[in-house]
Amino acid sequence: MTEDMREIEGVKKTLLVPSTDFAPKNTEGSMIHLQNGDILFLWTQFVDIDQLPEAERPPFSGKRRAPTSDDGYARVMGMTSTDGGFTWSEPRVYVDDADAEINCMSPALTRMADGRLLLAYSWRSGGNHVDNHGPCAKRVRISDDEGETWSEPVQITPQDGLYYTGCHDRAYTLPSGRVLVQCHTLHPGPAKKMSNFVAYSDDNGSTWQLSNFVTEPIARGFEEASISRRNDGSLLMIMRSWRGHAYYTESFNDGASWSEAYSAGVVAPAAPSLLANLPDSDNLLLIWNPVYIPDVPHNLTRHPLLCAISNDQGRSWGPPKALEVSPDYQWAYPGILFHDGMALVHYYRSHVARNGCREMVLAHVPINWFYDEFAT
Repeated sequence: MTEDMREIEGVKKTLLVPSTDFAPKNTEGSMIHLQNGDILFLWTQFVDIDQLPEAERPPFSGKRRAPTSDDGYARVMGMTSTDGGFTWSEPRVYVDDADAEINCMSPALTRMADGRLLLAYSWRSGGNHVDNHGPCAKRVRISDDEGETWSEPVQITPQDGLYYTGCHDRAYTLPSGRVLVQCHTLHPGPAKKMSNFVAYSDDNGSTWQLSNFVTEPIARGFEEASISRRNDGSLLMIMRSWRGHAYYTESFNDGASWSEAYSAGVVAPAAPSLLANLPDSDNLLLIWNPVYIPDVPHNLTRHPLLCAISNDQGRSWGPPKALEVSPDYQWAYPGILFHDGMALVHYYRSHVARNGCREMVLAHVPINWFYDEFAT
């Protein structure tokens, strides 16, 4: 643990993937258990193309930006752990689609009902700016050998040349066997309106359908959502918004359709919040950034990183607990895996003076820690 990470009794933190000159930005990961008990971790690695060997460089694209930008060249890297996430294998490339004119990023892993692994990720041939806008899509690959090899990619979002991506670590397999992948779209036009939706499959990833799109009329809309299943079988989605607080939408048919959005009552900047079902419990866990300051760039309000529990299915939240507090860093984009009584919470940290450099932190948090001081 470094001195900037908050020291918490019983919580072990490690700098999982540091920022380097070669790969200055590491962010947005996903973890899953393998059948032999190992853990597979995938994340997004942004690379300085000029430092790659000539034979490994992607085809030139004028749409790309610096490796500290979301529009820099990036690929999905991965490594495995045999000891619960304390030590890791040498990383290797898992996804680097040559036809992506900008990057591949935001991996999301789930194990489907037939036992195979599904990997969803964002394939981006368009960027976030007027001068590099272009098509983006959510793609999936499937592995029947525990991630050693993967199928050819399949696009699960519309093939209309528009902008579709989705958040990391947001692929789910429901008790019914239905697979959900969170997606969002950037609608054409100067307003930059965004909508959330879900791609879903009832045949282990062979075919895909889309839910309705959820947006709102005033601000820019919704993106980067997280989903939990409530004890009545319904689904609750929490969405990033541009209004200074997170929004909810609900589904009562396993994600095929979603309700009109309403405020979650949680202050949040333009950053994704994480919802998770705590093991052996009906309680929900929320991990999020609780600060919104109008007219301040959204990437400067992604601290502290807090956690809270709801014992009423997300209608209210108990006292928050701080995972990270240092204002010198942004702490954001959490993902989670529960393992042997621990929550393995991974997130990026980015020093406010380092112009977009990011590195991955892993916190081993005893599940009981979330319940300390919680009013039941």
